[in-house]
Amino acid sequence: MRLRGFVGVGLVGALAAACSVPVVAGVDGGDANRVVVALEQSGVASEKERDPDQENAYRVMVARDDASTALSVLADEGLPPRAAPSLLEALGKGSLVPSRAAEHARVVAGTGDELERSLLGLDGVVSARVHLGVPGRDPLAFDEKAPIATASVLLRHHGPTPPISASEVQRLVAGAVPGLAAEQVSVVMLPVPPRPRTAERQLARLGPLTVTHASLFALRTMVGVAVLVSAALLACVVGLLLRLRRTEQALREAAASEATDVPARPRRGAA
Repeated sequence: MRLRGFVGVGLVGALAAACSVPVVAGVDGGDANRVVVALEQSGVASEKERDPDQENAYRVMVARDDASTALSVLADEGLPPRAAPSLLEALGKGSLVPSRAAEHARVVAGTGDELERSLLGLDGVVSARVHLGVPGRDPLAFDEKAPIATASVLLRHHGPTPPISASEVQRLVAGAVPGLAAEQVSVVMLPVPPRPRTAERQLARLGPLTVTHASLFALRTMVGVAVLVSAALLACVVGLLLRLRRTEQALREAAASEATDVPARPRRGAA
């Protein structure tokens, strides 16, 4: 019976794996965790596992029927975040002898990406875009008026209240860009409306499994049928064992009765 149980669990696991598809692959552990949390909050059951195609990377699996819903949720949440190059990576790209304008553009782009990374690290921030308008200045033009640097920030966040104020964003951006005044930073914050969840999309747990309420009845039915089949098999095995034991006991009793019915042979030499 234990072997049959293991076989049944293996078949269920194989069927679950065959009906699952990856919606995110090749991400690190932190991004995979954020994807799982976002999907579960939207009523989509998911599972994080190691990506077999990339080393030290993860992927997130969902049921095949939930793939379209999961992709829609991830698009609304801006997950996984786009892989923005760091400042050093941005500076490392370019021609062998870059021009002053190209070098300045890479520094500005790398600074904007670093600011986006900092804003995305805040709890509740869904997406962040930083656009820096920092014109280059010719160091040989002494009489030229210094150009005015500007910046704009678009921040999407959960909940009605942003996790950071507009003035704090202005100070953060102005502190990272030389010559940029805080009042020259435009900040736009947009709350992400909560995704409606119907009763069918509510998640429920049945032992180690996480399913939606719509699938809970079918899963309970399957588990109940499996339990009844296992109980029937167990009853059959117990019945066979009892029948074998009664048959063995009957054979022993028959052998004992035959031994008592045989008359004793007379001894030799007896009168």
